[in-house]
Amino acid sequence: MKMHKKTSQGRKKHKKSDSRKIKTSGHSQPSFLFVHKNAVLALVLLLAICTTVDGAFYVKSLLRTDEKPKLTKQPPVQTEERVLIPVIEPLATEQDVAALKKKELDLAEKLNKDFPDNDDALVVMGNLWLRHGNAVEGLKYLNKALEINPKRTDVYKSMGWLFLKKGEFEKSIEHYRKALDIQPQLSDVRSNLGHALMMSGRHDEAVEELEKQVKILPSSDFAYFLLGQTYLLKEESQKAKESYEAAIRIRPDYTNAYYGLTSVCTKLGDREKAKEYSEIFKKLKAEERKGLKGRKVEYNDFFQTQRSAAITYINVGRMYRDNGKLDEAEEQLKQAAGLDPKNVICFLELASLYQAKKQPAKALQMYQKIRDIEPESPISYFMIGILSGHLKQFDDAEEAFGKMISLAPRKSDGYRELARLYLKTGRMLPQARQLAGKAVTLGGTAANYFVFGWACYATGDFTNARAAVKRAVELDPGNAQYKHLYKQIQQRK
Repeated sequence: MKMHKKTSQGRKKHKKSDSRKIKTSGHSQPSFLFVHKNAVLALVLLLAICTTVDGAFYVKSLLRTDEKPKLTKQPPVQTEERVLIPVIEPLATEQDVAALKKKELDLAEKLNKDFPDNDDALVVMGNLWLRHGNAVEGLKYLNKALEINPKRTDVYKSMGWLFLKKGEFEKSIEHYRKALDIQPQLSDVRSNLGHALMMSGRHDEAVEELEKQVKILPSSDFAYFLLGQTYLLKEESQKAKESYEAAIRIRPDYTNAYYGLTSVCTKLGDREKAKEYSEIFKKLKAEERKGLKGRKVEYNDFFQTQRSAAITYINVGRMYRDNGKLDEAEEQLKQAAGLDPKNVICFLELASLYQAKKQPAKALQMYQKIRDIEPESPISYFMIGILSGHLKQFDDAEEAFGKMISLAPRKSDGYRELARLYLKTGRMLPQARQLAGKAVTLGGTAANYFVFGWACYATGDFTNARAAVKRAVELDPGNAQYKHLYKQIQQRK
């Protein structure tokens, strides 16, 4: 696998050879990202913001009220400061696939040598072997990880999914139940457990677990679909119909649910409804086939192999970062980004890494990458605004906060931070007060009251400034910045 500029050559087609004993469409498949280490994108983003606002190196200076504004802009990021992500050629042959898999295994072996008897390192290797089709080796490493840390729900989920795919339903049920014993509210595990129970003929138990799932997560269309399937097997047609209908209320384009409705309405003797649902099913199925043709190149086996390899590099990078080996972590995370340039998690991890290394210009570049991948995500603009402000790239910060406001007009953060930016630079103070007032209207947080109080103070409204900052101190009594400004206002006659 060579690193060089992209060419216009197309990828060679590769026939899929994976045959499964059961249909797995709709399952919550394990991502093989460590669940307990910010695998969920929304959580990663939220943690990034919390870290940034509450204590990262670049926010503290924004809150200083005694600092004179500096209106000079920093020059653009110099070439040597730019993060160079390797451009990796898409896999085109079986030899490319074999070479990449060998690199993954070499990397996982190195990780296990660097961190012997570490359950995270063992899980990386175990999941890698599972993905490469060697269940024996994969289970060996995963079981070793459980010996070290028997509370690894992510491992039980991976093993439950493996046995479900293989048609070993009793083993699947055993491992899903172990995961739920540790964490009863695990998202979607009960759906897969319910499916395994249904496939093993334990229909009453399947209904029990699936009913629990829809109570925990009422938006689980897959759980309702499985309930429909199970009730159909139990010959309870009316309950099956109600379950399928619940599934399509949540997901109106749920193709398989319409097929189920066609079958159950036929059983109930409602030929008109059966015909109606059959027509919808045929239409959706035709659209699915058309869509699959359009995505054939992007979603072939080679693409999936390369994307999955990126996940291995992410997990390895995280381990090195969490153990203080930041340079090694950076190398692996950059490789991940090269393998899958549209994987937002790669760039989030790199941004977090550069913040830890106190390299805000590089962190900014990562959030700009995220913005390019997800241009409608308001959070990326928030982070771009914060970092640009820290780097004194005020025009860029202003633009980013403005964009965030347009994308999320009911969220207070964009209004507050744009007001803070104006106050920091000593310009557009009336607009700063207006923006800060809007932020308080949208959310009565300590940060919003503080910025509003600051804006009132800067525009000569000392009465409202005193009241607002007092409220900020009441909401966050341990914040030294809030106390400092309140003391300044109190001293002013």
